[in-house]
Amino acid sequence: MAYSCASVTAKIAAPADKVWELAGSFANLNAITVGVITSCDVDKTGTIRKIKVKGEKGTITEQLIKYDSQTMTQIYRILNRPNNIVPFKNYTATIKVKATGRSSTIVWSARFEPKKGQTAAGCQEMAHGVYETGIAGVKKKLGLDKPKKKAAAKPKAKAKPKAKAKPKAKAAKTKPKAAAKAKAKPKAAAKAKAKSKAKARAKKK
Repeated sequence: MAYSCASVTAKIAAPADKVWELAGSFANLNAITVGVITSCDVDKTGTIRKIKVKGEKGTITEQLIKYDSQTMTQIYRILNRPNNIVPFKNYTATIKVKATGRSSTIVWSARFEPKKGQTAAGCQEMAHGVYETGIAGVKKKLGLDKPKKKAAAKPKAKAKPKAKAKPKAKAAKTKPKAAAKAKAKPKAAAKAKAKSKAKARAKKK
């Protein structure tokens, strides 16, 4: 079966040497893969490690091929043994850290052959899961996984209550009694004039 590849690249807002100290440690893989790798036992030579995966009974045996602190490069491989629980064979992986200004870039990649009955996509999915967990673990150890605080929303200004309309002044009503008296005055004056004329006529006779 043909070889397949898997790779994850991530930028980390931390100096390369700090990232390499965590990602490049062959003996402390479980420190950055919490929740996936439950144990990582290294032999006396420091080049062979046996890994136990959470929820799995078997182990994975890996061998360190290259460790270069100058170029910040680590190369390791999975030894093809019957009890290996991985879905691939002839697996070789590389972890490389590069300085990018004040930050750094980590590239975790591998080349492998899927075992009989396994697919390249399934193998890549497993590999990506391990690499992403490891990179997330590096960020957590460096204190870079804290969620950003959301800016507090400004309280909305309360709408000013509308001024109540002043009640319209009621139109003054003319008092009916006063109006009646006003109408009665001209009639009384007319009667008085008529009486005085009648008296004047009576005198002349």
